[in-house]
Amino acid sequence: MLDALGPDLARTVAMRAEDSTPTETEIGQIFNGTDNVHKLRHYLPIYEAALARTERMLEIGVDRGGSLRMWRKYMPEATIVGIDINPKAAQHDAPEDRVHVRIGDQTDNGFLGRVLDEFGPFDTVLDDGGHSPKQMIGSFRYLFPRLKPGGVYVVEDVCANYWTPYRDQRESFIDFTKWLMDAMHAPYMQMTSVFEIMEGHPKRVGQVEVPLAATIIDRIEVFDSVVVVHRAPEPKHLSRAAFR
Repeated sequence: MLDALGPDLARTVAMRAEDSTPTETEIGQIFNGTDNVHKLRHYLPIYEAALARTERMLEIGVDRGGSLRMWRKYMPEATIVGIDINPKAAQHDAPEDRVHVRIGDQTDNGFLGRVLDEFGPFDTVLDDGGHSPKQMIGSFRYLFPRLKPGGVYVVEDVCANYWTPYRDQRESFIDFTKWLMDAMHAPYMQMTSVFEIMEGHPKRVGQVEVPLAATIIDRIEVFDSVVVVHRAPEPKHLSRAAFR
């Protein structure tokens, strides 16, 4: 795999193992002042950008409730919903503070559907759950098509996909991200020239058959251990009538 990078990019160098993103920002100060938040510091700027317009958030993975408290402080007007497979996480349910916890398996679409029926649609989903490819991919496949248009889906700790104890299937979420990128470009797979999409050009095609993902993914951002997928505010290359 590394050979494909070429001799310059594949050249071995020393890399310091540290996580020292400055935390003087608002979210950094909240992070420092909240107990039981187990997240890497370099995630904080990613959160700031991804959560900027959040009104209704689903976090997969509650654990000891630290991140729920962090989101409550950082987004005081938002509705925060957490899910976890561990029944002990229910103690962090605080409906009077618009923090809700439901117990269930993130790979159970029936459970996820009930959460959506009760609290959705969400404009932000943050997967900090079990970290296995099966869990990450399964939850995304169900929840992203049901994400509010213009919303954002964040999958963190994808670094775990490189660790054998977490690999419960051959395909990782990193592989899945590549598939999402392929889906974004699906319209071009049926074309042979840029003229076929150029406005006003006589060779422009009227329509192409593509997977739904091609019409609702706006962009994909890949960071160190985090993948952020943005849903388009409205369907791309597809009429509203056809989308509904």
